[in-house]
Amino acid sequence: MKCFCWLNVLQASSSQTLVPASGEMDLGFAVPRVQRSPASRPAYCSRVPAHPAGPVSSHGTGALVTVLWLGARELRKLRSLPRRCSKTHRKALTDDVSQAIDEVGNTFEDALLHAVRLPAWLSGQSGTSDASAEERRTRVVVLGTGWAAHAITKIVDVSKVDVTVVSPRNYFIFTPMLAAASVGTVEYRSILEHIRSSNPTIEYCQGTCKSVDVEAKQISVQPMPEGSEQDFNLPYDVLVVAVGLRPSSLGVPGVDEHCFFLKNIDDARRLRKRVTLNFEAADLPGKSDEERRRLLTFTVVGGGPTGCEFCGELSDFVRNDLRRFYPKLAPLVRIILIHRGKTLLPDFGESLQQAAREFLETQGIEVVLETTVDEVGKQQVLIADKNQGSDQKALPCGLVVWAAGQIGQELVRDLHKAIPRQEELAASEARGNDSQLFVDSWLRVCGAPSGSILALGDCARPVGEARFPNTAQVAAQQGAFVARLLNRQYDLAQPHPVLKEGSAFMPMAQLRGQTEAVPFRFLDLGRLAYLGQSQAVAELGVGETTVSQSKGLAAFVLWRSVYIVKQVSFRNRVLVLFDWIKSRIFGRDLTRI
Repeated sequence: MKCFCWLNVLQASSSQTLVPASGEMDLGFAVPRVQRSPASRPAYCSRVPAHPAGPVSSHGTGALVTVLWLGARELRKLRSLPRRCSKTHRKALTDDVSQAIDEVGNTFEDALLHAVRLPAWLSGQSGTSDASAEERRTRVVVLGTGWAAHAITKIVDVSKVDVTVVSPRNYFIFTPMLAAASVGTVEYRSILEHIRSSNPTIEYCQGTCKSVDVEAKQISVQPMPEGSEQDFNLPYDVLVVAVGLRPSSLGVPGVDEHCFFLKNIDDARRLRKRVTLNFEAADLPGKSDEERRRLLTFTVVGGGPTGCEFCGELSDFVRNDLRRFYPKLAPLVRIILIHRGKTLLPDFGESLQQAAREFLETQGIEVVLETTVDEVGKQQVLIADKNQGSDQKALPCGLVVWAAGQIGQELVRDLHKAIPRQEELAASEARGNDSQLFVDSWLRVCGAPSGSILALGDCARPVGEARFPNTAQVAAQQGAFVARLLNRQYDLAQPHPVLKEGSAFMPMAQLRGQTEAVPFRFLDLGRLAYLGQSQAVAELGVGETTVSQSKGLAAFVLWRSVYIVKQVSFRNRVLVLFDWIKSRIFGRDLTRI
């Protein structure tokens, strides 16, 4: 509960000057995370697979201060650590806490930048400037409006660089709450922020990047909606690729045609409409009980946070709202969660994995483990037990939600072909990989000329190291890292980026005794997952050290607290809080528009 109190009080104090953030920032967003060993570990010596750790995202002062508080507590215990903890483990913990403390300076730097930018925001000044009246600034083009891109726009200093964001979507989505939006717990617009609202001094072009000319340093943009305008070229000095991943069928027939996903607002809207439509169809006269049962069987594929959270939200929707309006149909409802692994939530500790399964099964959700989906049809799915060979079983259902797998965007694959070094690195892997761009320690795309292309978020993968978890937490930290590289005017063309002559950050760097840019390091703060009926699981950590685990109502309070304070604006906080209160008092809206 101490973590909860600090998180609320300290994050609330920074509601609009700094961006919240992950995912996943997120202390465990509902996004698939990298596998962690569930084996028991000595206290304060819990280890996760090593990832390049990175600066705490400026997406949340509260998360930063929480890390500092937890870190200070751990530092006091360093002397009392069990002897079985190696010096390496001790050093890792000390490095993580030191990294968090270093972020205090970054936080003040970001806050000062926001204060300087405030007059432009109040006056409605745009990012357009008279380039002839001043020395030409570095032209930065950002592709995407997800967590990484949003972090850049919040932190970047447009007095030093010209920033243009290109994306077919003119808004940022708080993706961890898509499951809640898909059943009406919160409204769609409550978890959106217009990209111009994140920083009124940047430029935005609504369109799709069709190709990148790596040598000429320009991109071809197709305006939205398609056909409304002619394609145009946009030059850049630095290109930031933050386009994420898209859902993958994993080669299973019928997934693309018959499954629902939870990747964007349109997915949540379609899913919400389909759930209520199935209830209306099942309530029509003349339907057999068998057909009603099929229509009211909801199958979720994927036992990660996304799948588990949707099951919990759907269970709440049925139990608290649909049962009142369809009392005869409620006993026919089945929610089935299918996962090919041995445990749900593989990134959580073993005790929390077991608790998650028990919470879901207590609500009547059928959890089917070590089972694969071989085919998805219009009215059924074919499943097979991994331990029983090729025997298949037909499972009639009225809706299938696919939360099991992601694949790269076409633009990323095109960049692989355009940059020979990327092809070489992909070929060196046993299975190959053209879904992500290989990046160095400063997130520069390997093989791109003069460090002119960077890749962030889910579409980036470090060379020679374990890949980053595909979470909002990682993306937001990477976005903040790149924004500060640009603000401090590091020369990205150098093998080890160094400050350019005349950089305003030079005195501070010299005071620190380091003019080279520090490589990106990801600092894992933990993870959360909601499971329905005011039950959740939470695992908090500092870097590679697991600090605490909680489950049940306490974890639910922490989950709601974090999700409120992590909203990207005061407006979003108010709207989400109002939606929670409204759905609690009046129930969810069942109308279909």
